[in-house]
Amino acid sequence: LVEVSTSRQLIESSDGIQNRRRVMNRLDSMLCNWSDSLLPTASYADMLTTSSKKSTTNKSNHPSLLSFGSYRLGVHTPDADVDCLVLAPPHIQRHDFFDSWITVLKNAEVSDLHPVATAYTPVVKFSMDGIKIDMVFARINHVQLNWLAEHKLRLEQVKEEKKMMKDNDVETEFDQTSSTVIVHHNNEDDDDLDEIADKIAEVVVSDQMLIGLDETSVRCVNGVRVSQYLLAIVGTNPTRLENFRLTLRIVKEWARVHGLYSNVLGFLGGVNWAILVCWVCKENPNAKPSMLLNLFFRTFANWSWPHPVLLAKQQLHPIKGVSSHPIWDPVNNFRDAKHLMPIITPCYPSMNSSYNVGEPQLRRIQDELRRATKISHDVCFGRKTWADLFKGNDFFRQHANYLQVDIISTQEDDFREWFGLCEARMRILIAGLENPSFGTQAYPFAKFFTRKEEDGKNVSSFFVALRFAENTEKVDLGPLIMDYLQIVNSWDGRKETMDLAINIVSQKNLPSFAFEVECEKENEVDDDSTSSETSTNTNEEVASGLDDDTSNVDASKATKTVQKSPPRSAKKKLEPGHDSGTPSMFISPLKRAKIS
Repeated sequence: LVEVSTSRQLIESSDGIQNRRRVMNRLDSMLCNWSDSLLPTASYADMLTTSSKKSTTNKSNHPSLLSFGSYRLGVHTPDADVDCLVLAPPHIQRHDFFDSWITVLKNAEVSDLHPVATAYTPVVKFSMDGIKIDMVFARINHVQLNWLAEHKLRLEQVKEEKKMMKDNDVETEFDQTSSTVIVHHNNEDDDDLDEIADKIAEVVVSDQMLIGLDETSVRCVNGVRVSQYLLAIVGTNPTRLENFRLTLRIVKEWARVHGLYSNVLGFLGGVNWAILVCWVCKENPNAKPSMLLNLFFRTFANWSWPHPVLLAKQQLHPIKGVSSHPIWDPVNNFRDAKHLMPIITPCYPSMNSSYNVGEPQLRRIQDELRRATKISHDVCFGRKTWADLFKGNDFFRQHANYLQVDIISTQEDDFREWFGLCEARMRILIAGLENPSFGTQAYPFAKFFTRKEEDGKNVSSFFVALRFAENTEKVDLGPLIMDYLQIVNSWDGRKETMDLAINIVSQKNLPSFAFEVECEKENEVDDDSTSSETSTNTNEEVASGLDDDTSNVDASKATKTVQKSPPRSAKKKLEPGHDSGTPSMFISPLKRAKIS
């Protein structure tokens, strides 16, 4: 597994780690200067100093920058972003974060700057020195100023120690209980102090930190709290921690390769996979990574959804002083009761981190989990290797018809904005295509194929495979995609440079870039080319079922006849989720029908 992680470049180099630390330190300094510029009056600054009586120097007006997600868990890939929280003092408002802080970032010449103030969890996205950053914001009240000041002082203490000991040989130790640094003169490299600073930056954000926070801030803070909770469950034992990290790296890469990794598209994101892996580690604390991986696939391939995954018993009520917030409650909340794949966050207020998952996404996740279970079983008996876990991705060979959605713009800045809108609403399209009354099932693949075409257009393509009930004779997809089209076409920010094309494509007419996901199995594809040609030649071509207009997508321009013969093995209809062993057998293709 270590060899697989290394060969697939899942582990960042020491230079890459140091670059991330430099970026985080630079952002921390920028935040402190920005905070000072927002202090309204000298009297207010004096009040802050008075509130921080334990501080020898007033640092309570400076925000703290805390990381969470894959970077905090230590499982980030070299190209992964850094999720971080700005924990700000009371004099900084959320509107400042999306106003003057954006100006600061522009002056710092960051790239790909994209603030999303209206999101469920408001975020500022940008890149600095090649590192992608997703930054959220929470504002504490005056009660927590002492904590903020002491936290900043501890960080500055480490920075001063590093300057003083740069030319000396030292060994450093961090006491998590007292949050203090113990320094021993030794022959160790002073890079240890960087690691100590990282640990101090991630000191426990307890329930008391929720006092006075609004609901949006609570959601932002919970990312940090969930990450620290997962690490607390895994424990401080170095072996168990590394077992957790290695298993999680492999699971996330498997999900990416097989088109299952995207929270925004209704699949599972980083926190979802982390909670699932943590659950397996918690139940099997002494298991090695190979066994943890086998148990992971076997456990969740057979999980009785919508039975929830819980790392701890839900905390129903907050501690004293913390406002009550909604928690996941399927008994009293009818919306929660409809969730298909509940993976519950362990900290108050507990939420379903996978509320986005729909029927098509759950079906694909279950299909791939079953396939992975069989592969991991063969690995345990020496019939395969772990590298096989990333091979055999036949999504673009399993189905006869695909819906191809092309997001297009002639301007790069416009493309980024247009893509964000179309991606965020893509779940509506997928849900519309899943329609039993029309006899349709949707099989989405969680990957966008982004490229720049010869005419200068920026294009990103998304694919949804389509399956149909045996007795379906004609399918009109127009009504099924209309909700999605109305939303994207009525967007106030749409410009003439932004376009959308939706087409039906038969398997044999898929663009070559769709098969990039199979680059690891080129030899295997060559061996199977004869059988592939046999299956695709029986399928009907649909060159262009849906056309687009430059200003408005029209879903009713073209109709094509399709004739398909079902495979010999697919003589009867199988219910969705039935373990047939072959995902393409879940529902038979059309014998003879029209798709418009």
